[in-house]
Amino acid sequence: MKTKDLKKIIKENTVSLKHVFSDLTDEEKKVVDKVIIRYDMLLNIKLLRKRLKLSQAKFAEKANLPRTTITKIESGSYNPTINTLMSIAYALNKKLEVKFA
Repeated sequence: MKTKDLKKIIKENTVSLKHVFSDLTDEEKKVVDKVIIRYDMLLNIKLLRKRLKLSQAKFAEKANLPRTTITKIESGSYNPTINTLMSIAYALNKKLEVKFA
């Protein structure tokens, strides 16, 4: 399949986020915003770990956490505590900041 054809198919089958979110209630929009914030945090942890060229096992060891905890955090199936996030920040040589905005 040619790139031009593929781009056409993608364009015809793409829906804008504005369209998707236009039917949501204010409460539903708040839920979506929370999920996006959480996903961004999990993605940042994974990207920083990979930037340091650490396997999940080595990263977990450095953070003094079980490897399964790192796996669950990165997959989004575990909601880490503040203490866990502090351990992760330490392992990443970062400072954990919690902001209420």
